[in-house]
Amino acid sequence: MPLKPIYTETNDCKDCYKCIRECPTKAIKVSDNRASVVDELCIYCGHCVAICPSGAKKVRDGISRARQLIKDKKEVYVSLAPSFVAEYGTDAAPLLSALKQLGFKGTSETAIGAQEVSKQISQYLKVRQNGTYISSACPVVVELIRKYYPEHTMAITPYMSPMLTHARMLKHWFGDDIGVVFIGPCIGKKSEADDSELVDVSLTFKELSDWLKTENIHIKNTQTGSEPAFVPYQAREGVIYPLDGGMVETIKRENNSGESTFMSFTGQKMVRNVLDNLNEYGKDSPLFLELLACETGCLNGPGMSCQENIAGKHLNIRNSYVCRTQTTDSCIKEEQVFNIERDFFNIDTVESAHFKGEDIKEALHSIGKTNVADELNCSGCGYDTCRDFAQALLTGNAETAMCVSYMRMVAHHKATILLQKIPSGVVIIDDAYKVVEMNASFARLMGSETELCFEANPGMRGAELDKLGSFAKLFKTALITGKEYYDLPFTENEQSLQLSIFNIQKHKLVTGIIQSAQQPEFRKDIVEKRTREVIKKNMETVQKIAFLLGENASYTDSLLNSILDAQNQENA
Repeated sequence: MPLKPIYTETNDCKDCYKCIRECPTKAIKVSDNRASVVDELCIYCGHCVAICPSGAKKVRDGISRARQLIKDKKEVYVSLAPSFVAEYGTDAAPLLSALKQLGFKGTSETAIGAQEVSKQISQYLKVRQNGTYISSACPVVVELIRKYYPEHTMAITPYMSPMLTHARMLKHWFGDDIGVVFIGPCIGKKSEADDSELVDVSLTFKELSDWLKTENIHIKNTQTGSEPAFVPYQAREGVIYPLDGGMVETIKRENNSGESTFMSFTGQKMVRNVLDNLNEYGKDSPLFLELLACETGCLNGPGMSCQENIAGKHLNIRNSYVCRTQTTDSCIKEEQVFNIERDFFNIDTVESAHFKGEDIKEALHSIGKTNVADELNCSGCGYDTCRDFAQALLTGNAETAMCVSYMRMVAHHKATILLQKIPSGVVIIDDAYKVVEMNASFARLMGSETELCFEANPGMRGAELDKLGSFAKLFKTALITGKEYYDLPFTENEQSLQLSIFNIQKHKLVTGIIQSAQQPEFRKDIVEKRTREVIKKNMETVQKIAFLLGENASYTDSLLNSILDAQNQENA
């Protein structure tokens, strides 16, 4: 099975769930603490690639395929997306020369295909009475509709995208046996190319820049002999297709009768909002919708090397458009009408999973959500609500360990059990000189009064350090200086005791272990054995949530290891 356009390098995944949180279709499955892309659910918008903090989400490399294509084919042409102006500047000559050095026979503008699409859609709308019609230019939007809004598939205009249209035109001009490599800002185009015989390889601008770098070709320093030019001619109005409303603007040049209404929307949130209410529109006259998945349009696609300076990119494209409209001699109007009709029914839609209330309730119970108040809807797992997460558990796309609050509760319970099972007295003090946690053994060693308080308030959280015993000054000194103490003898309630104080967080959190001097075997046999046993069982949980909870989760890990380190030093 060929590698899909987006995949996960599982060894790099840090199970932070940001990809789930950001994915508009939740096309992510977590298994063995690693997130992978579910191709059947993915619309290839590339957003997970852009936001993955560890770089685990990857885009399939097309450079090697393009190189091989150049070796295998006598002639290979580039279909260059009009957003190249936003990536490489308005002067195309150095880029064309660089592409020539890579081995391409020539470079043509995808914008020519865009112009053909606009021309045919304009004629199509003129004969429509009413209804809503959606552009087929954005492959991500088309994928979204076909998979998640199949009821609106008929609304997609029955024409190829500019990329496929241009590829068909190239084969008409230069022969069916040529190779075609599309280069643009879109990851979704890789999937579109996979499903078509017209485009052999789709590359992003990032990939092109990487390819040029490996070949030591620098666009700005490229020397051009004869001035390179686009083949077979230069595009004109199609160059504004990357802009929000660019396609609408080109269609209006052909269809300005006012009988149709044109609107454009960008960004997946806005696009989904439009699709959710699509049945309400186009009842009185034809309504054409230009929908683009990337906010601000294609000039901000995931395949661009930089998502900044949107205004500068927009200005470059506008300036290029103005320049070209003033040089009409360089533009040849294609008179031939190409057959670019197609349908959009060759894809499986995503069926919404429906579960019984009892199943969802059981899934919620598995993560400690026994009532509505327990459903925090914190989105720590990546899902918007606890019930969404429960459904993901039922479909097999999620694991219980993804619930932050549940794992935090588990870790806290394990740490509490450890403290209570250790026969030595253990107390944790913060920088406000108050108790964070205390075990029953510590309360018992401090006397009957403290033991009674412990029974009323297990853990004694918030108790004042000065009221516990004569050793308060030692804890304060340890917090202030960061110094640790081991086997300090002292007497409390007529008992000979030993106190060790060590840091969990220097100057912020310290732990004290108190043992009876008459029972040294606790230190070697019981404390160390039980501590090691619980650390072994607890480590996986702690590591799982450490990234998500920061100091709160690593606190448990530090506590367990600090107790063991202190014990080893006592035995040394």
